[in-house]
Amino acid sequence: MQEQSSSVSRPSIVDTVEAFLRSATQFISIFLFGLLPILFIPVSFMPQEYVKTVLIIVGLGVIAIFWSLHILRSGTIELRAPVMLLAFVCVGAAGVISALLSGDMRDALIGDDFGVHTALFTLMLVAIALHVPLLSHSKTTLMRLYILFAASAVLVALFHLSRLFFGPDFLSFGIFTAPTQSLVGTWNDVALFFGLAILLALVALEQLPLTKSGQLFFGGVVALSLCMLAVVNFFAVWIVLGLVSLSLLMYGMTKNRFGGSALTPGAIGSKDSLPSILVSGLVFIVSVVCIIGGSSVGSSLSALTGISYLEVRPSFEATVDVGRAVYAHDAFVGIGPNKFIDAWRQYKSTSINETLFWATDFVAGNGYITTAVVQTGILGLVAWVLFFITFIYAGFTMLFRTAYTDRFWYFIGTSSFVGAAYIWVMALMYVPGALMLILAALFTGVMCVAYGALVSTRGLSLSVLTNKRATFVLVGCAMLVIVGTTSGLYYLSKHTSSVYTFGKALSSLSQGGTLDVTEAGIAQAYTLYNNELYALQVGAYQLAKINAYASAPELDEAGQQQLQSSIRNGINAGQIAVEADPTDAQGWSLLGSIYSILASAKVEGAKERATESFEKARTLDPQNPVYALRLAQLYAATGDAANARTKVSEAIAGKRNYTEALTFLAQLDIFEGKTDDAINTTAAIVRLEPNNPARYYQLGVLLSAAGKTDDAIAAFNEAIRIDTNYANARYFLALGLVEKGDTEAALAQLDVVAKLNPENQEVKTLIERIKSGAPLTDAPSGGVVEPQQVTSDNNTVTTTKAPDTPLISPVNTVPERESSTNTQ
Repeated sequence: MQEQSSSVSRPSIVDTVEAFLRSATQFISIFLFGLLPILFIPVSFMPQEYVKTVLIIVGLGVIAIFWSLHILRSGTIELRAPVMLLAFVCVGAAGVISALLSGDMRDALIGDDFGVHTALFTLMLVAIALHVPLLSHSKTTLMRLYILFAASAVLVALFHLSRLFFGPDFLSFGIFTAPTQSLVGTWNDVALFFGLAILLALVALEQLPLTKSGQLFFGGVVALSLCMLAVVNFFAVWIVLGLVSLSLLMYGMTKNRFGGSALTPGAIGSKDSLPSILVSGLVFIVSVVCIIGGSSVGSSLSALTGISYLEVRPSFEATVDVGRAVYAHDAFVGIGPNKFIDAWRQYKSTSINETLFWATDFVAGNGYITTAVVQTGILGLVAWVLFFITFIYAGFTMLFRTAYTDRFWYFIGTSSFVGAAYIWVMALMYVPGALMLILAALFTGVMCVAYGALVSTRGLSLSVLTNKRATFVLVGCAMLVIVGTTSGLYYLSKHTSSVYTFGKALSSLSQGGTLDVTEAGIAQAYTLYNNELYALQVGAYQLAKINAYASAPELDEAGQQQLQSSIRNGINAGQIAVEADPTDAQGWSLLGSIYSILASAKVEGAKERATESFEKARTLDPQNPVYALRLAQLYAATGDAANARTKVSEAIAGKRNYTEALTFLAQLDIFEGKTDDAINTTAAIVRLEPNNPARYYQLGVLLSAAGKTDDAIAAFNEAIRIDTNYANARYFLALGLVEKGDTEAALAQLDVVAKLNPENQEVKTLIERIKSGAPLTDAPSGGVVEPQQVTSDNNTVTTTKAPDTPLISPVNTVPERESSTNTQ
């Protein structure tokens, strides 16, 4: 190849094939990225974030094929981009290198569903940023993209506001069944999206020569976006909007004093600033109100809309602590992309076990970029720092040292820099969803094009029109791109089919289908793509079957055969999961649970295998007390009471308010006839831990077993005083009140338990039996399941209570009515 010179004459006749290929790539890009916020597939069992990621990968693949054909036809490659684009490529390269050296390449490269922390997703972001300067240097093309994106933003706003007014069933399409489900990602992604819309609208009002209708349009976008932001109440977004709107307000009030400043090259500064000043002032006032009165505003809007949403993440301190431990083991490349969850299990603070989040596996730290730095080590840290330095330098160079004064190019440059900077900064403090990160990469690419148009830089233009040897090389490269892209899309189609089949199988079970049909569907998904998640799901179903058969009073020959089949299938599924990912504690825990059932049935060698499996899981997840409890239950079932007591004590030492472990210990004391000694010991511990409701609960259970009902009622009441949502304490208190003849008070307690456990049929049956005066000799003695106060959904963790530890930070502003309590 050689650099194009003036000696190369271009045909004067337009090549229609080349023009078609160029237009096709540009049209696909504009359509895909402009409409991406509103693109979705109305299938409830496929994650919409995965759907958007797949759409982008397919779109980029088609663009790569058309672009290769276009380059092959034209024989010329043109690229004009700042150094920051190369720095961004380094970010993607660091992720790939770390993934290849992680020891678990599949999870690190693609994960289960191309999650935002995988190396492939990072490469996709790099491809998005690269494709914009490769495809177009046309101002018209980029303005069309902006117009389509603005229309999408308005539709998203109308979608959410109409659902707030008419309820979540309106425009649900069968998939957006909850009011916090969105076209653009999580509920907080909604805030990020509308924050971006406000920033772009403010820039447009300040810089574009808008008509009255244009000013009203962008003013309406700001008004609609502020309404949605107030409902979501994302504190960090309010901070950013407050600072930016104040800056624009100050600039709008004083810019005429500086004439043709760098911020307003040429005629840009001569436009009427009143609409911009008014809208900036409105944004600033609303931001200040929501920053200062966030809790009260959040409570009022939550009560008005009926939406209560509180997302939490590890704090910056907790993320740094985990990162420090990761760097101590492998500082250069870290633990690998998409592997933060493994680092969290290994290195999280033991104090978290006393909180709501003791069993929560966070897949990310406080921010997307801080998580990436933890995962990819010093290599990733250097790449991200280099990108930010070059990004900021390019942005300020473009805004303050422009060589041209084209109004629209300056608007494209300013808006793309502001949009990209906003999302990248938020990615330091939060983990945006796939759509927002895609938009960050897109605006980064658009900024590269604007930089080339506004700053005096020389682009690269390579031609092979007069070089036959170079033409053969170009043909070979084009074929590699086409074949490689086609193969990648084929692999993607199999992965997508497996995700679809897996989701459909799970959905069929929830809609009344049989377990056998569901398992067959999961097996089909596994044949399409070998994912250990599918094996774990099958293993969980088989474990449920084994427990059901094992608890049956008597099994006929067919039942015996089904039990044996479930045992074989369950063990096979667990072994597949362990072989696929030996660093995941879930597979080992599954095997331990199955072998434990066999050990209780005196199957030779089962106890040793169960012990080995639980100990392996405990090594991979050392802070989790559940494995010590499972070992205690295994030893108790096999007649080893001494080791059972040792292991349950280890579980309680790891989590002092572990209700299940304390209940097991109380049952062990009762079984061994040590109730009185246990009462005295527990009473002494209560005096040392007066604010631990689980200890009062343990004391109440022991007192009930000793026949000291009045004292037991007092202990349960004290547990409830400390934690009003303590369902087990209320349950056993109700049993004690029934024994004392106070059925009215017992029913009041059980009504609360039923509200905390709306799916628990046993509680409802117990209430009916008390009302009818029937005896309660067969009332469940194991208590009830405590209400789930923490919910994990992919990358998002939400809670019904404010975090009760500084190591976990709320993302949204916590409403005043929310308070933190101890929980089990």
